[in-house]
Amino acid sequence: MSHSISALILPGPYNADAADKWDLVPVPLRGDLTLFHITHYYTAYWQASLGVTGYFNLGPQARPLLFPTENVVAVLAAELSARPEPTFAVVATDYFGGAGDQYAAVSVDGGPIHSVRLINDALRVLGIRPAKGLDEFDTVGLGSHRSTPDYMDRYGDLCDDLGV
Repeated sequence: MSHSISALILPGPYNADAADKWDLVPVPLRGDLTLFHITHYYTAYWQASLGVTGYFNLGPQARPLLFPTENVVAVLAAELSARPEPTFAVVATDYFGGAGDQYAAVSVDGGPIHSVRLINDALRVLGIRPAKGLDEFDTVGLGSHRSTPDYMDRYGDLCDDLGV
């Protein structure tokens, strides 16, 4: 069975009007977290459309996956959280039959976005403590969200239209 997602995860409440504005569907997770599916194409489109520049400085560690690193993610997180200095994580998985990889980065209170490599590490930064017999990933229910929804596919075409 596969697990392939790319997402922004926010702790606490989110602004529903901002989710609509950004064409995102909130997915509630346990632990007072909300997942918003995003892709590299989604963030590249919004970065170009809004004229935001730059990328996360995640250091020399190689990212094994196509991972959204556009600075527009911080703008998005601020609007969704209604906080000028948001705390958030960006996560990605690509597993099939137990083999694959994952990657995560976090920002705390608007601070620099930095790699934490594993999703469980990012969830700990967001305040998640594992339930007995589970890790953080399963505690919040991420295993139930196995793929990026099809509505994100259109952002590849939109990027092509913009020449991004």
